[in-house]
Amino acid sequence: MQILKELNPVQRSAVTIEGGPVLVIAGAGSGKTRVLTVRIAHLVKNMGVVPERILAVTFTNKAAQEMRKRLAHYIGRNSDRVWLGTFHSVGLRILKKEGYLLGIPPEPVIYDSEDQLKLIKECMEELNISERVFPPKRLLSMINHAKNENILPQDYPTEGNPVKELFHRLYTLYQERLGDMGALDFGDLICQPIRLLKRHPHILRSYQEDFLHILIDEYQDTNRAQHILINLLARRWQNIFVVGDPDQSIYTWRGADIRNILEFEHHWPGATIIRLEQNYRSTASILSVANEVIKNNRRRYEKNLWTENTQGIPPLFCECEDEHHEAKTILEWIERLKEEDPSLSYRDIAIFYRTNAQSRVFEEWCMRKNIPYRIFGGVRFYERKEIKDAIAYLRIIANPRDALSLKRIVNVPPRGIGAVTIKEMEERARKEGIGLYEAFRRAVEEGTLKRPEQVEFFHLIEEIRAGLTGMSLQDVALRVLEGTGYMRSLEEEGTEEAFERLENLHEFISAMAESGAGGLSELLEGISLVSDVDTYDPEEDSLTLMTIHSAKGLEFDVVFIAGLEEGLFPHANSLNDEEMLEEERRLCYVAMTRARKRLFLFCASQRRHFGENRYCSPSRFVQEIPPHMLMVHEHGHTDRRLENTSPDPQEPWQVGMKVVHPSFGVGVIRAKEGMGEDAKLTVRFKNGEAKKLVVKYANLIPVRF
Repeated sequence: MQILKELNPVQRSAVTIEGGPVLVIAGAGSGKTRVLTVRIAHLVKNMGVVPERILAVTFTNKAAQEMRKRLAHYIGRNSDRVWLGTFHSVGLRILKKEGYLLGIPPEPVIYDSEDQLKLIKECMEELNISERVFPPKRLLSMINHAKNENILPQDYPTEGNPVKELFHRLYTLYQERLGDMGALDFGDLICQPIRLLKRHPHILRSYQEDFLHILIDEYQDTNRAQHILINLLARRWQNIFVVGDPDQSIYTWRGADIRNILEFEHHWPGATIIRLEQNYRSTASILSVANEVIKNNRRRYEKNLWTENTQGIPPLFCECEDEHHEAKTILEWIERLKEEDPSLSYRDIAIFYRTNAQSRVFEEWCMRKNIPYRIFGGVRFYERKEIKDAIAYLRIIANPRDALSLKRIVNVPPRGIGAVTIKEMEERARKEGIGLYEAFRRAVEEGTLKRPEQVEFFHLIEEIRAGLTGMSLQDVALRVLEGTGYMRSLEEEGTEEAFERLENLHEFISAMAESGAGGLSELLEGISLVSDVDTYDPEEDSLTLMTIHSAKGLEFDVVFIAGLEEGLFPHANSLNDEEMLEEERRLCYVAMTRARKRLFLFCASQRRHFGENRYCSPSRFVQEIPPHMLMVHEHGHTDRRLENTSPDPQEPWQVGMKVVHPSFGVGVIRAKEGMGEDAKLTVRFKNGEAKKLVVKYANLIPVRF
């Protein structure tokens, strides 16, 4: 095969290895998909393996389609005979053929998360479980987590715990109802094949015999159930070939278990380990910075990415005044880069951030500067459900006649005002010639609607409307979101999605604080204009805004990473948990290695959170980069490298370090002469003034993490 000659020596050794357990540690941009696909083609064309005896599993339909397309180029129509697909599609294929042994129909209905939630609520109602005490989304998250661990109801440990016993009853009923309806959820597509294979050894032996070679992509993202399924299928021949990178494991919150790849040699003694370390994507300077950050993780396979690409321009670090200054500066840099290189398009540039809430300021500045943009892997800030809910609450306060907004939130969170009650109130409004809100208000006064949460809701709206002129906009937003129980319901839900929704609401309240002296009506009018911005064709030349989690598998000529601050990135939730902190560092590594030519690292000295300004320190991930590897952008000054090319770990004062002076406040060391107490430091303070200070007289305090 000509394609083998086009591979580098390490790639070729991985592709042509004879068999047995093989773990390919594939660094970012090292050509892992090519290795996996060419390996399949080599097995078929050069080793005579029948295509039907190859199982290849990946994580997304898009990746599977791309692999199928490449295979067709290498081996023609034989590519259709390879078992190739996602874990879920492979599991479904097994169940459609053999599921009758478990009572599963040959064409089962597959429930998505919305279907699951509806079923959870029906089961809760049947078991008389209060949604206020046990949020349905939280219970759904618990079920999905159990299935990620291959724990079905009959295996769920209750340990005499009343809450666990209640959950067990719900989980059992939920699973029974799925069976009654001939339905499966996504967790079942892995757990039920495992159950089938373990319960019917002859079926297991048949599949084990059939699958002579099994290949798995993105192995660092597998969960416990997927690990069990693959280990069952591969035991007969032990020709299991997995490709992945522990340094890019960023989906623990989805159930991914990094131990699957880190303990591969334990599960498969005698396994061959091959490292793909040559990167074809990024410049050498970008890779050097990424390597310096990720080497601080302990749970990883040692590797060091390198490249034959040019050295390139060193990554640039910039500390801005606040999030608006950060967004404005990044967009100015983008325009500057486009002027310097006319071939550079907006589509070649991405801005990454840790949380969706950060997109709001970038969206506003893009619109202000008339820069086309798209939110990748998410929706625009003002189009998110929780933001629309918050706006609906504010619209009711500003204009009680807004029946559409009232119907959106009158039962959010649940207050016992369902569709029947709304129809009754609409009928009353028609008969009495009043608005829907007034019909509800009268029903509360008369005692027709008398549940405490119903009465409290309408009393709260009236109270806020009466005191509106004396309240700031952020106080109005906070009062309504807290008083209605909206934020509390998200806190009680306790899921990753709920936590992100809360962060978005905090950002929304910050937007209220920034909105100026206008009233509520003016604010809502401005938001409506933002919401109505037309979406554009994805083929248009648009700047990409996205969370880092969404960036996995993508690459751009230019990458800006925003919000590199302690408590934001790494996230505050990770600061006291070593495993979570290591995942945050992996996330930073993924972000950095998306860049092909230029990388920019940004942070803010202060950032508005929940309507209040908070002072920030640069992320430890920036501090882990030797200063001589970065350029520093100081406003009004020439971009340059930091001076200390060989930092001494025993010397407490380093160029680039943040310090506090008792009189001048916070500053950054920009130059240094001498060592120890006699060292002379040039420190630039927040007001832009630079001062030369002698260490032994200056009473400086280093800012450490």
